[in-house]
Amino acid sequence: MKTKFLIFFLTILTILSCKKDTEKIDHKKKKNIENKIKYKVLFPDTIIKNHSYNGVIKFKSYLDTITTSFDDKSKIRYAIFYLKQVSKIESDHNLLKKNAKEFGADNNNQISFFDVKFNSCGLFYIDGIISDFVIIDLKKRDKKGKKMVRYIENEERVIHKVVVIDEPKNKKK
Repeated sequence: MKTKFLIFFLTILTILSCKKDTEKIDHKKKKNIENKIKYKVLFPDTIIKNHSYNGVIKFKSYLDTITTSFDDKSKIRYAIFYLKQVSKIESDHNLLKKNAKEFGADNNNQISFFDVKFNSCGLFYIDGIISDFVIIDLKKRDKKGKKMVRYIENEERVIHKVVVIDEPKNKKK
């Protein structure tokens, strides 16, 4: 009788343990999906060589659930767009940020970028990263007396294809 009870108990314990692990895995998957930044690049697909263009990135971030204000002193928020103009998409995330033009967000859902110009014809890309982050003042101090803060960063890769053409010549009749 004791053996049957012990086997029953261990079986139930095993089943419950497996269920908890499954829930943790599902929660992690759900969290990764929610952390993405959704964006739309408002920039022409075809532009003229040696002409300067401006663009806008409209974005929606998971961090909007923490704060939408860029003026809140207890939840400091920044969003930056690192932009590179390339003929080949960069595979190294860290290398992409080096020597990139940086543009700060206008507000919690828009980043304007300026003076994009290509000097030759062909297929090019606006390749970049949206980096959205919040620094939350926990209103606590550690043992050394330093302010404790929580830093949350969310990044998303942005790629926009651009065809660069020569300026059309005016045809006179």
